[in-house]
Amino acid sequence: MSNNAVTEWNLVSDSNSDIAGINIAEGCPAGSINNALRTVMGQIAVWLASAAGPLLKSGGAVTGAITGLLTGSTVLDGAGTPRFIGYRNMPLTASTTGRTLALTDNGMCIPSTGTINVPLNSAVAFATGDMVEIYNNSASSISITASGGVTLRLGGSGTTGTRALAQRGAVFLKKVATDEWVALNGGIS
Repeated sequence: MSNNAVTEWNLVSDSNSDIAGINIAEGCPAGSINNALRTVMGQIAVWLASAAGPLLKSGGAVTGAITGLLTGSTVLDGAGTPRFIGYRNMPLTASTTGRTLALTDNGMCIPSTGTINVPLNSAVAFATGDMVEIYNNSASSISITASGGVTLRLGGSGTTGTRALAQRGAVFLKKVATDEWVALNGGIS
């Protein structure tokens, strides 16, 4: 094989006797080494810049700093579904006077002064385990309602139905099944 790309290199060192047709076998001409090194450098540069570069590694952990990720950055889960990359905080979305949750709310905090509605899975397909934080940005309580067919539970109890979020209260909504969510934290009843 003439090893024309990084992906064609052999895992057995002794089997790599040429690079892009340049002889690098034991006892090769000295000039071949200079040409081979330049060719290797070019192949590595092409590989690093390509879509098949080192981040498509499978079968192990990816380590090192990953930079330049924005709030819309995703990774694929084991089923191939894109998932937003987590943060060490919960970024705030734009303030709202109330609305229905959207997929872009996953992992976000919604400051609101009005009713928040949790939609049916058939309308907005959050994944089981997705979480949204709601912050009541008003001086009175707001409601968190569930669309027909959605069960909204109060964490730590068997109570279901519309939840009241006290003034300046915050609550996490976690999807625990297809059309079931649980409201967790203080200030919720």
